[in-house]
Amino acid sequence: MRVGCYCGLRVSEIGKLTVGDVVVEGARPHLRLQKGHTKGKKGRRVQLWWDAGTLGDLKAWKAVRASQGATEGEAFVCSVQSNRVGQGLQRAAIRRRFLSACKGLGKDRVATLTIHHGRHTFISHALAGGRSLAEVRDAAGHANVAITSGYLHVAVDEDAAVGDLFGGNR
Repeated sequence: MRVGCYCGLRVSEIGKLTVGDVVVEGARPHLRLQKGHTKGKKGRRVQLWWDAGTLGDLKAWKAVRASQGATEGEAFVCSVQSNRVGQGLQRAAIRRRFLSACKGLGKDRVATLTIHHGRHTFISHALAGGRSLAEVRDAAGHANVAITSGYLHVAVDEDAAVGDLFGGNR
């Protein structure tokens, strides 16, 4: 849920994220999306210091993966079922988990959502939160700033911020 809505990853990028791609230590924590794992086949970084709640959750999950013996090249987003612990998830399974996490929004709203809506939420809220077009373009992996600027029209009411909608911290 968080890597879709708070980091703007596509479902295919979520599925290819490895333990080593999640850099939560140091002054500039980030997700490293490897060249060839993204839509444009260009690597990129998604900054994690923009959202303390997401950073905390990703640190905690990385610690769980380490306790399971996961190596740097193994799946970060993976099964927790006893017979499949640590195995990477297919796109359909990631989509099902996303929708399950959104259930609190109500059946009618969930029926209209996809992980890609989370990506749009990330971009809109990053821009509304004062991030520059260039920062958000780079995090989203857009080819040019014109694509990113299409999200500028979205007005965000602070009382209905994405953190409130999805129960997280901004």
